[in-house]
Amino acid sequence: MDYQTLFKKTRDLTLLFVEDYEPLRNDMAEIFEDLFQTVEIASDGKEGFSVYQTFYQKYGKYFDIVMTDIQMPLMNGVALSKAIHEVNPDQQIIVLSAHTDSEYLLELINMNISQFLTKPIEHESLMEVLCMVSNKVNANREDTPEDLVLIDLGEGYIWDTETSVLYKGETVITLTRNEILLMQLLVRKKEQICTNEDILNDFYANNIDISETSIRNMVFKLRKKLPSSAISSIYAMGYKLTTHN
Repeated sequence: MDYQTLFKKTRDLTLLFVEDYEPLRNDMAEIFEDLFQTVEIASDGKEGFSVYQTFYQKYGKYFDIVMTDIQMPLMNGVALSKAIHEVNPDQQIIVLSAHTDSEYLLELINMNISQFLTKPIEHESLMEVLCMVSNKVNANREDTPEDLVLIDLGEGYIWDTETSVLYKGETVITLTRNEILLMQLLVRKKEQICTNEDILNDFYANNIDISETSIRNMVFKLRKKLPSSAISSIYAMGYKLTTHN
């Protein structure tokens, strides 16, 4: 499993990582932040469930993937998994287990946990598990509703998500390959901030090396082809696409 193949599967997904051992939590978070669109971390099950609920309240959807350790203070991974499945039975959960956790495994298996990873975590095993679970998430995502195939950008501009074509009325607005890739990313993250790092990673996954200067120039040129309010610059953070759907 190579990084670019995995990144294409995970780059639009969100992940919650719950682990009480701080060095492992920080090391894993660094890996995940390079792979996933959004990563949240928590140090125990109680905090993890709070983060899980807050994310839903803020975005109106659950994390795509939850990864949790078993042995944690306040609320262990078994109790956390139960609490999550009570509010979202379809949640994909990956459990980190040590050999000493065997007493919990049958209960977790009966809860239909997605995958298990044995500690110490091997890099290749981690990549394979993330790939399998990401495939499940992507396969289970509903088809895009018809009314969201066409993205209304305002002032008569429409982005067709199926064909990646920009229209003004019935006129096709010509975009370069890089501008199309940027539009696809901005639409996937619409109403969210798209950072320079998001753009660099997305282009890298498509085998295109660009610089931050190139990003600024590309955004500048793309703005000229869109309504003036379509792309907002968020100071020191990145860009956000505003739509009218």
